[in-house]
Amino acid sequence: MPTISTHKRLIHPALRSLIRHIVFIEADFGDNPASIEGNYMPSPEQAMFINLYTRFKSRKSEEKSYNTVTSCTLIGAHITPFKLLAEESHKSVSVIFQPGGLNRFLNIPMTELFDNGYSAREVIGKEIEELLDKSHETISFDELDEIIQSYFLSKLSQVKEPLPIDLALQHLFLNYNTSIDKIAGMACMSLRNFERKCRERLGISAKLYARIARFHKAYKILETKPTIAWTDLAYKVGYFDHMHFIKDFKEFAKQTPTLVYKELREEHMQFQLDWDKL
Repeated sequence: MPTISTHKRLIHPALRSLIRHIVFIEADFGDNPASIEGNYMPSPEQAMFINLYTRFKSRKSEEKSYNTVTSCTLIGAHITPFKLLAEESHKSVSVIFQPGGLNRFLNIPMTELFDNGYSAREVIGKEIEELLDKSHETISFDELDEIIQSYFLSKLSQVKEPLPIDLALQHLFLNYNTSIDKIAGMACMSLRNFERKCRERLGISAKLYARIARFHKAYKILETKPTIAWTDLAYKVGYFDHMHFIKDFKEFAKQTPTLVYKELREEHMQFQLDWDKL
C-alpha cells in the first residue's frame, strides 16, 4: 500500500461561509508499480478536486471499463457509486464546499451537476487552466495554499451572499435526522419554497439529501470500523432499525453490507476522507 499524508489548511475567514475544507493529499507509491482502486460512494458533498502530476481513472458501478478523470473535476451530490483507480504517486487538492456552496460559487442550478463529475474547464472556462498551471509550478504546500485560496478570494465579488437557507442546509448536513419542516423553518421559508430552493442549491430534494448524508456517515464508519455490528451501526447514525439501514445500503451502494465488508478487507484506497476529522 502507498503511504498517504493529508495536510488540512486553515480557511481564510472571508471564505468560510463558502468552503468547509481545503485538504492537500500526497500519496507515495514508492518504486513499485501498483494499481489500487477505492470506492467513491454516494455523498451529499460538493467539491472541486485538483489532481497534480497524475490522472486518475474512474468507472461507475454499471460500467465495465475505466475512463480518465480530468485534472480538475467538479462534483455535486451524487447517488451512483463509482470506483477510482490510482496507478502512481500523486498529489491532489480537495476543496470541499459548504452545503449549497458550489451553487453560490458557480451560480448555476446544481441539477446541472447532479450525480456525476464534470470537467471544471467545461463549467468554469479557460481560467481554470491558469489555476492548474500555477498549482503545478508550486514547490511547497504553503505556496499551493496561497494560490488556491487567492483564486477563490478573487471570485468572492461574484459569489451569491449567504442566506438563512445556507445555514439551514449546513445544519441538515450535520443533523440529517432533523425534520424537513424544521429545516424549512430555519431557512425562513415555506416548505414548498424551501424544496424548490433545495433543488437549486443541492440538485436534489432535502429528504433525499438527508438520506444520502446518513448513508454516507454510515459508510465512513464502516470503512474505519469494518467489524462493527450492523445493528450498532444502524442505530449510531439514526436508522429506525437495521432493516432500513440494509435497504439504504442496497439502494445507494448497489450491494449489501456483507459484500462491502468483504471488499473493505481487500487492498484499497480511501478517496473519500472524513474531512471533518482530519
